[in-house]
Amino acid sequence: MLPTSIISVTIYNKSTDIITHKINSSLEEKLNIIASNITQKFQAVNNTSSEIYLNSDLIRILSSQRPSDTTGIISEMSNMDKLLSNYTVTNNAQDLLLPRIYLFNRPEYLLHSFTNKVSDLSLIEKEKWYMQLPNRAEYTIVGLDEVVVSSVKIKTIKIAKRLFGLDDMSIKFSGVLTVDIGADYFNTILDQSKPTIGSSTFIIDVNKSIIISSDDTLLGTVFEPNKRDNILSAYERIEPLNWTLVSLTPMNELNGELIAFKKVIYTVIVVCGILALLMALFLSENISYPIRKLVKSMRVVQRGNFDITLEYKRNDEFAYLFHSYTKMVRDIKELIDKLYVSEVMKKEAELKALQAQINPHFLYNTLDSVNWMALELNATRISTMVTSLSNFFRYSLSKGETIISLREEKLQVESYLIIQKIRFQEKLDYSIYFASDILDNLTVKLILQPIVENAILHGINKIRGKGMIVITGSKSDSIIEIRVSDNGVGADIDELNSIVDNRSHSASFALKNVNERIKYYFGSEFGIRFCSNEDEGITVIVRFPAVKTMEGLYVNNDHSG
Repeated sequence: MLPTSIISVTIYNKSTDIITHKINSSLEEKLNIIASNITQKFQAVNNTSSEIYLNSDLIRILSSQRPSDTTGIISEMSNMDKLLSNYTVTNNAQDLLLPRIYLFNRPEYLLHSFTNKVSDLSLIEKEKWYMQLPNRAEYTIVGLDEVVVSSVKIKTIKIAKRLFGLDDMSIKFSGVLTVDIGADYFNTILDQSKPTIGSSTFIIDVNKSIIISSDDTLLGTVFEPNKRDNILSAYERIEPLNWTLVSLTPMNELNGELIAFKKVIYTVIVVCGILALLMALFLSENISYPIRKLVKSMRVVQRGNFDITLEYKRNDEFAYLFHSYTKMVRDIKELIDKLYVSEVMKKEAELKALQAQINPHFLYNTLDSVNWMALELNATRISTMVTSLSNFFRYSLSKGETIISLREEKLQVESYLIIQKIRFQEKLDYSIYFASDILDNLTVKLILQPIVENAILHGINKIRGKGMIVITGSKSDSIIEIRVSDNGVGADIDELNSIVDNRSHSASFALKNVNERIKYYFGSEFGIRFCSNEDEGITVIVRFPAVKTMEGLYVNNDHSG
């Protein structure tokens, strides 16, 4: 596909360059002939104007003073009209030649209309071209003009030159001679030299304004070559006139055969491209099939299923890859199985060691013995504290259960408060009230004791007076709400809430743990929040659903139990 495209494009570009070069050479030759014809035309007109200027009768008029009577004026006009009529051609628009003389200080000429070839200079004094007319020159091209011949308007190119009294040097300026040349002469030359029917040939002046063109709509407009695309442009300077010949030819007209050749090349390239695409799709499918099969197997392994079988009957590089991949997956499965068994055995050993260290029966029996010894010594406070501690551990362990009844959670935190009240004596008091209809509902174990402990350590322990903790539990719209209020020093509520929401880097692990465990078992919309009391201290609000069974509840399996 690539060599075919390169060869085709190279041949086409080279052919285009050769043909374009030949066309340019042909156009340049034609434009050169046109420029020569136009120059010769203006040279002939200049010779005519020189003959008129050097006529003895005209020299006498230009070198003499203005006639003093009407007869002299009319005679002067008649002589010049007769002279100019010898050079006037008006019967053919293509060969039109119309000379005119405008004399200085002849206002009387305006009173007579028997000739249109002679007039006073005042008729053209305000014309822009007249004011820019040089003093000494063979002739000056004024530009586009229009004359009326036999009631027909004919476009012309006007030239002009100043006239002086050659026999009387004291007369510095006598008048102006103008000659109008039919524009059809130039249009005929331009039309005959067009390379194609759709070509456009015209002449522009130094200001890039189009002054000669067979298309009247272009006359006077400014030529802008940069805005013409897909056009072959050719230029030829006419130095004596300071003009430029411009030829614009559509490339599609010049390159008719080349365009047909290009279509053939494009057709060949498209056919080759389709064939190459079909072959590429076949080869791609042949190569990508085993890769897709391998990727599909990898996705199965990624989901944790290592029991895979891959069948591949070809005898190529992929067969080796499949064999190595299957062996690798099998080895990984064996390693995972070994690691899992090892970890399970390790955990069981650690658990047994922990159970051996903290044997509930051993702990309960020891605390019961301490309680009996305290009773024998009449140490009732010690007995109460030991009994509460025993109950605290019993409810905390809860036979290894994570979910307990709210009744057990209430007794556990109550045992903890009994111990703390004995410790702090008169500095601490508490009140616990739970509605009777919520005690049989389930909750997560150990959610109230960390909150109460936090209230004592960071709230009540920092005040001078007596501390008070009030715990109340109620149910509303199938939601249980437990409030733990204290009269401590208070705290930054936003900071506490950010701690439990993991938006703070504080080390209050216990509060975070309580909030996360509630969300883990009951859902992200539940948990704990802090708010300020009206008088002093803070209140912790614990919310979770009122349920008596854990079936159907949301449990975030991303957490560990």
